[in-house]
Amino acid sequence: MAWLIHLKRLFWAVRVFVLLCGAAFVSVWYLCPFPQARLAQWAVSPMVHDATGQIMLGLVSQEDTWRLPVTLEAMSPWVIQATIAVEDKRFFRHSGVDPWAVIRAVKQNVLARKVVSGASTLDMQLCRMMDGRDRTLKSKLIESFRALQLNQLKSKNEILAFYLNVAPYGGNLHGVEAAARSYFLKQAKDLTLPEAALIAGLPQSPTRYRPDKHLARARQRQHVVLDCMLEQGMISSQQWAEAKAFPLVID
Repeated sequence: MAWLIHLKRLFWAVRVFVLLCGAAFVSVWYLCPFPQARLAQWAVSPMVHDATGQIMLGLVSQEDTWRLPVTLEAMSPWVIQATIAVEDKRFFRHSGVDPWAVIRAVKQNVLARKVVSGASTLDMQLCRMMDGRDRTLKSKLIESFRALQLNQLKSKNEILAFYLNVAPYGGNLHGVEAAARSYFLKQAKDLTLPEAALIAGLPQSPTRYRPDKHLARARQRQHVVLDCMLEQGMISSQQWAEAKAFPLVID
């Protein structure tokens, strides 16, 4: 019967540990509220418009960046779908942290014996950009915590809009509107499927995939995005083939 006594002790030890962890989590949740002010920290590029609303003159922001925030309604649906497909396909189904992505990442990292996947959701990526942290395990834990808090304060569409307006797209470009205007001389709402897929692939490594300097790499990444969209049923096989074959001109 000694084993039964040990089993009961283990059960109570685990139960106490879980309760203590839960109490600690709740305490930190309320003692360290989400810093909402940081969501408004990114500088906006000053613009001069004509009577019709067209931009006549644009200047870099005080942080030397191009950022032209727009609403989701002012973005092409393609760039929204492409971003979700390649970065966080369960974005609308999780609460800031995707447990399935975490399990997949752990499995991939163990098999590869190195870090090959981080399981970061769009929510977590936004929190990382908000604080400017390096990609470490400690940062991941903080980002996960902040992402859970963020989902209690903002809707999924609001979080998505924040991400698409501050994510890096190469050089000093931040947000899809600045990227669309710089690379394709058009507004984000007018992006075609192949253009949107190319832009959506840039945040993973903005310098490596910057299309005005490394178009071949950017096209390879674009193909990965299109593959994800096809796999998730966002586009048809014909759209997939046409988008991959479409010649892109970067200005």
